[in-house]
Amino acid sequence: MVRVNYHVHNEYSSDGRGSTEEFCHTAIELDFDEICFTNHAEMVSAETGDWVVDLVEARQRFEQLQHEIERLQPEFPDLRILLGAEFEYRPEWLETLEALTDSVDFDLIIGSVHIVDGQQISGGGSVGSYFKERDVSEAYGRYFEVVDEMLDWGGFDVLGHLDLVKRFGVKHYGPFDVKPFESQIRGLLEKMVSKGLGLEVNTSGVMQAPAEPYPGLQILRLAKEAHVATVTIGTDSHVPTSFEQGWEVGDLMLRQAGFSELTLFSHRIRKNVPIEVEPEEGE
Repeated sequence: MVRVNYHVHNEYSSDGRGSTEEFCHTAIELDFDEICFTNHAEMVSAETGDWVVDLVEARQRFEQLQHEIERLQPEFPDLRILLGAEFEYRPEWLETLEALTDSVDFDLIIGSVHIVDGQQISGGGSVGSYFKERDVSEAYGRYFEVVDEMLDWGGFDVLGHLDLVKRFGVKHYGPFDVKPFESQIRGLLEKMVSKGLGLEVNTSGVMQAPAEPYPGLQILRLAKEAHVATVTIGTDSHVPTSFEQGWEVGDLMLRQAGFSELTLFSHRIRKNVPIEVEPEEGE
């Protein structure tokens, strides 16, 4: 089976560490076939400490990485190195993100939600306030509403870590129960299919409080029922030492959910390749 990691941040992200070459060496050592660097379009402002997106800065940064990839690719003939990006959904950023898309030859764009109503839901010192001010229904339900808004925009290829809200939600409410939100999640998956958008299996959650990928097996099965045809897998690694975090679990879960294909990207054109489906228990 092809081994790909389509969600990696390196030194070209404010929250990433490690050079492009270091990550490529790690990928080869771990027998990966493809790596996609999906650095954030936004950067942390040195003046305010806030995440900001600037078209000129972002374009220069991604072009610099693109040139680095072109230089390194001949040195890694057994590893396909891709240029991607992770776009944070904020309505005030969309015009800039669209201009960035038009000016950089990305292989893959991930769309993600980390901010809900101005509050962090996935990290940072203020993350706890989002959950302390809401019950589980409001906290999770509102997050999925913002994901739905992002899908309406649709300026990306795959939806990143669909249920990321559970990363810290489980610390406040206990294990994530999909059932109360199943109708809402089914609606998201149906919209993804209608708009031709894909789903990411983000395996970083295996190493975090939820102890399972984003999304977990139950939502992956719903995605299969909804006929989601584009599926990628990535570890959301921010340092070379975490490159493979949770990957084996995510790979197994994808197959347990009944998916028989994984999606590869090139210049935002997708190609599905077969994977071996995991037999049901008792077979």
